[in-house]
Amino acid sequence: MEQATSFGDLFRRLARLEEIEMRVGLIRERLESLSAADGVQLLDDAYRGAARGGSDAQLVFLAIGWTLFEPRLEERRFELGTAARQAGLHEVADFVLPPVEEDAPAEDQRRSPDFGRGRPLTLGERKSLARTHDRALIQRVVRDPHPDVVRILLDNPSLTEDDVIRICAARPNDPNVLHTVYRNRRWVVRYRPRNALVRNPDTPLDIALLLAPLLRRTELREAATSSELAPAVRLSCKAILEMRITRSQPPSD
Repeated sequence: MEQATSFGDLFRRLARLEEIEMRVGLIRERLESLSAADGVQLLDDAYRGAARGGSDAQLVFLAIGWTLFEPRLEERRFELGTAARQAGLHEVADFVLPPVEEDAPAEDQRRSPDFGRGRPLTLGERKSLARTHDRALIQRVVRDPHPDVVRILLDNPSLTEDDVIRICAARPNDPNVLHTVYRNRRWVVRYRPRNALVRNPDTPLDIALLLAPLLRRTELREAATSSELAPAVRLSCKAILEMRITRSQPPSD
């Protein structure tokens, strides 16, 4: 069985893989094959490495987050979250198996954008518009509240990073929309969308906690003191910032 002492070598090997899907696939295999205790240790090692700012660990931790949402890991995720809580590794338990959140905002608070047709567009029509290359239309589609429309839009080659930031920053927002952005490999490998997701109070708790270790110090400080964010997110950012600062301090004589 793979032991925790060898996870550093595993992380370095994972970080060298150029294909994200290969990285996710290998992590999934490890989480499925390891005992619950060793699986939790892998998650804790990756979390702490990412929190300290290690580049390899951050690449791995980003892929770990995507892996945890793989449908075939649903039952395993529950086992790992339970084991983490029992082991007192609450930082891990919080992002693996977070408490149930409140319902999403009501649909009438997130109205579909006006496309000047004199009537609300059907979902099918809005999906079709999400494939447009017309920048004026894209500026309207980014305000669409439906995750299926946003999913199509995120793969639109005419979409820009600033457009994605607008989607992530919109409030109120449907957590399913923000989850859709998080699952998109194209955009969440970039720093600004990750930061925007953490800073939106409507982002699901597990996603915010999975992205927090990937923030820089400035954004960690801002998030740690933001009254808009959930207490768990603020506390996580504060703890990560402390680990980052401790790591950079020279050893005492």
